[in-house]
Amino acid sequence: MQRMTDRPGGAVTGAVTAAVLGLAAMTIMANATVASSLPGLRAHYADVPHIDTLAGLIVTLPSLAIVLSAGLMGVLIDRWDRQKLLLVTAVLYAVGGTSGLWAESIWAMLAGRLALGLGVAGTMNLGMTWASDLWQGPDRARFLGMQGAAISAAGIVFMLLGGLLASYHWRGAFAVYALILPIAALAFIALGPHARAIAADRDRPKPVQTTADRFPWAAYAFIAPLAFVFQVAFYVTPTRLPFHLEALGTTSPLVVGALMAALVTVSAPVSLMYGRIRTRLSAMTIFGLSFVLIGAGFIAHATATDWHGVLVGSLIAGLGMGISMPNYTTWFMALVPATMRGRASGLLTTAFFLGQFASPLVSAPLVAWFGLAGTFAAVGFGLVGLGAALWVVHAVRPEPTAAEA
Repeated sequence: MQRMTDRPGGAVTGAVTAAVLGLAAMTIMANATVASSLPGLRAHYADVPHIDTLAGLIVTLPSLAIVLSAGLMGVLIDRWDRQKLLLVTAVLYAVGGTSGLWAESIWAMLAGRLALGLGVAGTMNLGMTWASDLWQGPDRARFLGMQGAAISAAGIVFMLLGGLLASYHWRGAFAVYALILPIAALAFIALGPHARAIAADRDRPKPVQTTADRFPWAAYAFIAPLAFVFQVAFYVTPTRLPFHLEALGTTSPLVVGALMAALVTVSAPVSLMYGRIRTRLSAMTIFGLSFVLIGAGFIAHATATDWHGVLVGSLIAGLGMGISMPNYTTWFMALVPATMRGRASGLLTTAFFLGQFASPLVSAPLVAWFGLAGTFAAVGFGLVGLGAALWVVHAVRPEPTAAEA
């Protein structure tokens, strides 16, 4: 990959690349890491009213904190010392994430999940902004493909490790969050020269903003609802699939973790190919294809009679995930002025995690009406329809050249 050498701070080294990839990998999968612990947690707190909903919130409550703080974190990235922000948010991530190891009550655990969300809001926005700062054009598309693959690889490790630890004790999966500490240490050291150079450049007098410096609100109004729907649908998997598998007779936390890891296993090589895929397909075509594939995977979950059918569904949905995540950032960041990338990262993060937080609230009435299998079917057919609609709209009104950057 061509490395940008005209940015403040000099050339992008292998350590910098690893640090930015690590920040992304530790944040995207943060909520779903403990999915394998949900049945054990529900049994432990069986006497707590509404424990089914509260168990789902263990996965998605960090998203509420992210939704409320991501915009502020983005502004801080643009205006404050990135290194100090990294240290603060890494500590919040580690303390809040591991709270499941030591919190006695479900309420203390939920408070820890809120702290985790604040940490994720900072580290994820930092990773997204650094990716946009240090790589441009086709290089950015290739790097974001690498980032998607890193997220998938980390997801495999986190899901399997979480499932393995949960098989010994349901609290065990929460230990995975301590991995943020070495990754944050690497990022603090490797990104230091770039952070100092960008801060110095930011403090220099600037000319009055031009039209090109305006924030692309019209583009955000398009991309934010898509990101929201994507995450609402995607997080049906960690919040509902363990219970669907339990109904199908699969109860081992390790097996549950392995089946959910299958989704991200197949997405890794697809993400690595994103740069090449993007040169052949438009962004709208990729968006539509991703929704169709994820929807088809959910339909396979709905029709499964045992874990084999669920495995097939996870593999199909993983193809859609692999091409989806890099596409959001590549399309949107190409339209954002350099001085507003932190704000753009915060707003895009808000849309993603608002969908994650809303997911169990949206799926709860569907489960009540249609059952677990019916919920996967309803969401699956809805996603296939949305993907087809995007293709139709793009065929009638192709996206502008600028959006294709």
